[in-house]
Amino acid sequence: MISRRPFLYAAVVLLLLTLFLTWPQGLYPGTKIANHDDSYFSAWRIAWIAHSLRTDPRHLFDANVFYPEQRTLAYSDATLLEGLIATPFLWIGLSPVLLYNLLLLGGIAASGLGMFVLVRYLTNNSEAALVAAAIFLLLPYRVAHYPHLELQWTAWIPLAYWAVHRTIANGSWRFGLLTGVFIWLQLISAVYYGIFLAPMVLLLALSLLAARRRDIAVPLAALAAGAVLAAMLTYPYTRPYLENARTLTRTSEDVRMYSATPLTYLVAPAKNWLWGWTGRGVTGDELMLFPRVVAVGLALIGVARRPRLVVGLYAGLGCLAFVLSLGFNSPLYRWLFANISLYRGLRAPARFSIFAFCSLSVIAGFGVDQLQRWYSTPRARSGVWLAALILVALECGSAPMKLEDVPTRTPEVYKAINDLEPGVLVELPTPVPPALAGVESTYSFWSTTHWKPLVNGYSGFTTSRYLETMARMRTFPDDRSIERLEELGVRYVLVHEHLYDPPKLPKLLIAMGQRRELIPKGRYRDWAGPAALFELRR
Repeated sequence: MISRRPFLYAAVVLLLLTLFLTWPQGLYPGTKIANHDDSYFSAWRIAWIAHSLRTDPRHLFDANVFYPEQRTLAYSDATLLEGLIATPFLWIGLSPVLLYNLLLLGGIAASGLGMFVLVRYLTNNSEAALVAAAIFLLLPYRVAHYPHLELQWTAWIPLAYWAVHRTIANGSWRFGLLTGVFIWLQLISAVYYGIFLAPMVLLLALSLLAARRRDIAVPLAALAAGAVLAAMLTYPYTRPYLENARTLTRTSEDVRMYSATPLTYLVAPAKNWLWGWTGRGVTGDELMLFPRVVAVGLALIGVARRPRLVVGLYAGLGCLAFVLSLGFNSPLYRWLFANISLYRGLRAPARFSIFAFCSLSVIAGFGVDQLQRWYSTPRARSGVWLAALILVALECGSAPMKLEDVPTRTPEVYKAINDLEPGVLVELPTPVPPALAGVESTYSFWSTTHWKPLVNGYSGFTTSRYLETMARMRTFPDDRSIERLEELGVRYVLVHEHLYDPPKLPKLLIAMGQRRELIPKGRYRDWAGPAALFELRR
């Protein structure tokens, strides 16, 4: 049925499945985003990359948030590849919201295509490959992480595996180098996955070479060349992270909180139509790792298939990924955390589960292939894969996604800030530790309209200086808080009046009016209500 132009056919089907999974996001690419702080954060990240590449590429990682800290883009995943793709479109005036949504949906669809390429090569069966691709694309994991741009970019994982297979089968230097390129692309798409992918590729390659036993010199050399290429390409990108790791590390409690357990693999997001009841009352999107009954059933059929070498290898990789996803509940991950510096900067070992799901998808593809072999007529074989595809889609149905509107016009207060002379800005209210999210991601997002240095910030890490600033700002505008702003070189103070409790706002504005250092610059509208702008003069 899909023997003609299988890649194009698969691309269309997987795009439709992406729109189905994320419905109704596809109707509002430029005006709505997922109702989550990380959506604003991701839009800011890709906008910052475009801005920095045009104005000062050497300081790409010195983003405008958390002023006066350095390398603040590396406090979280920089989403460099996504930013590079978006850059030319942002330069011609397209909105960060539109580009964020297109990249989000594109990353999901491309992940399915990557799996299609791998399984089609392994099975020589486009129909089985399409079901495997759908399983990988429609993961409940993706619904749980729907706002997280970088976590949807998983295409390079199956493509790296595919390149390893091609290298060893053909002794191809081209595919050996391509393996390294795919590892690099995964790292600059999603740092977590790139760090996790390298050892998984190594284990797959060593296992395939061990099974081959002879004529391994050329493929081994080709893969070694790919490893060198990956190291050369990734080192400049990892330097800011390595430098940050000297002072910014995860606590054991952080890692333990985001370590999976076997029971988390029985939890689906509450949005899921069929299995959402398992996730009701469960907090934490990192710990909803249900692999689905249909996918597991197909994989069990795949495990029973002969020959078993490739299936066995992927089963082993999947089991290893499962163990590593347990994080501090696994001695192996505790060893990695203690001995490898890059792992000490990672908060969520549960994200290793994507590699378990990758293996599950591959083995399920073999299961579909085996099911089709039980039938002799083309019509019956087509019915098998179509039934499997429909069952996978229905079991993974989770729409509608919860979206929120984003203004398409720049709020007038940010237009006013853009017209001001250069200076450091702080936006109020500031969060109260330990709750540090609040509207900081929104402040970061709207800084794309003026790009002034911002004391506020939203990211995976916070520094002790930022925490001290937030603590001292709780009593603003007393002497201690004003002194702190002066130490940081703040020139402008923006008060979002609608974010304050009504009884507190008049007292705040009266107190600010009594400070001679605070000069009113006008009252405007922000994205949702009134905002007062002040200049801090020393």
